[in-house]
Amino acid sequence: MKNKFLTVTFSAILAVSLIGCGKKIEESSVSIEDNGVAMADGASDTITAKGSFVKMNIPYGDFFAAEFEGGDSVDTVSSATLKKASNDKLAGGTYHLEDNSKILGVSFPVFIPDGVKIDENLKVDDETALYSAADYSYTALSETPVNYKVLDIDDSGKYSFGKTVGDSEDFPADDACINTATFWGDYEIDLDESLSEKTVFAATIHTTDGKTYGMRSLENVWRGFEIAFATTEAYKEPHGNIVSYLPYADLPGKTIDEITLYTTEGVKKSKVNLYLPLKFENTITIEDAAVADKKTTVKLEGFPDDYGLSYAVEGDSNDITSDGTTITWTDALAGKYTLYVIDSSSVYAPYTADFILSTDKAVATAKDDCIEKTSDATDEEFAAYIKNISSYEVNGNEVSGSGYHGSKIIKEDGSVDKTLSNVFDKVGTYKVVIKSSGYPDVSLDVNITEVAPAE
Repeated sequence: MKNKFLTVTFSAILAVSLIGCGKKIEESSVSIEDNGVAMADGASDTITAKGSFVKMNIPYGDFFAAEFEGGDSVDTVSSATLKKASNDKLAGGTYHLEDNSKILGVSFPVFIPDGVKIDENLKVDDETALYSAADYSYTALSETPVNYKVLDIDDSGKYSFGKTVGDSEDFPADDACINTATFWGDYEIDLDESLSEKTVFAATIHTTDGKTYGMRSLENVWRGFEIAFATTEAYKEPHGNIVSYLPYADLPGKTIDEITLYTTEGVKKSKVNLYLPLKFENTITIEDAAVADKKTTVKLEGFPDDYGLSYAVEGDSNDITSDGTTITWTDALAGKYTLYVIDSSSVYAPYTADFILSTDKAVATAKDDCIEKTSDATDEEFAAYIKNISSYEVNGNEVSGSGYHGSKIIKEDGSVDKTLSNVFDKVGTYKVVIKSSGYPDVSLDVNITEVAPAE
C-alpha cells in the first residue's frame, strides 16, 4: 500500500419578515408614551396620537439604528446565489435589487403618526410588490401588527424609525451551541431546528459586555436556526461573496447572553450562555497508514503555549487513541478517522484533521445490480465499507457520495438506488465504480430499464 501525507491547515477564518395578524385597527389609534415609543391600542388607557399602519421597506441600517448602538452601520447583503435570495422561506421579509444580487433591508410594519407625511409616489399595490421596490416604499395594512416601528421624518426629509414595539415570545435554546468549523463564517450559532418552520429575516445577538450585533438574512441567518458570521478578513465565502466581518471582529472571546429573532410571527427572544472560543492559525499533519501498521504520526504547529492540549479520535473503532505525536490502535477497521485537538481550558477553539486507515482486503463484491459482503468479511467490515463511501464514477464521470449535493447510490443494505434520476437519467447500463475511503474499489454494472421521475 502506498502511504500519503495529509496536511490540514486551519486559520482563524471560515467556512429574518415580521408582521403578525392581530385585531382590526379601530380608528387607527395608538398611544405614544413619554419615551416616544408607540404601544398598540389597549396597552394604555390614554390615547394621545392617531395614525395608520403600513408595511414599509426599511434599509438594514435604519431598521437596526434604534435597536442598538452602531445599528445604523449595518449594511446590505450581496448574494451570488440568486435563487436562494429569491426563496421566500430563506429570505422572506426582505427586499432586494431586481436581479437579487443585493438584499437591501427588511419589509416591516410601521406606524405613521398623524401629521407625518410620507411620499405617496412610493406606495405600492400590495406586499408582494415591496420585494423589488425602492427604500421606504410601502403598502397599507388593514390590521394591527404584532410588532412595528414608529416613523419620524425630520425637517430635511430624513426617515428614522424607533425601537421595535410589541411583545416578544421566548424560543427554545436549551441545545444552542457554537460551531467553529462551519463553512459559513468563523463562527456559527446552531439553534433548535424547529425554528426552520419560521421565516426569520433578521436577528441580533447580545453579549455580556453590553454590546449588540445585527444579523441579516442569508449572509448571517440561514433557515431560522443557524446564525453565522465572519470575524476576519481572511474568511472566504464558498460562493465568492464579499461578506461583512468588521462589525463582528471583536466577538471572539466574548459570551453571548441573548439572541433575538425577527420573524413573520413576531419577535422571538432567548437567554443563552454561549462563549466564542479564540481561533488562531495552526497546522495539523497526520500520516495516512495501513490498518496493519498499528500506529501513525501526528505533528501540531502553531498552538499557543497555554492551549490545554487534549485529544480524541472519532471513527469506526473504539480502541484508537492519540497522545499528540502518535495515533495508535489495536484492531481498527479501515476508513476515515478524525483527530480532535481540544483545549481543556475551553478558552481556545477545538481543531480537527482527518486521516485514512487502509486495507488491501476486499470486503464487498458486485452481484447483479448490487454489492454484497465477501465470504471472509465481517458484518462490521461491510458496514464500515458502506459508511466510508465517498464518491463514485458513473460512466467515467465523478459523482460525490456525501455532503448536501452528494448522491447515495449504494444504500445501507448494498442495493442500488435506481430512483436517482439525476444520476441515472437514461435507460441503459451504467458502469459504476464505488470508492470507499480505505478500501479497494468495487465496480458493478447497473441496468436501468425505466427512469424515475425527477424530484
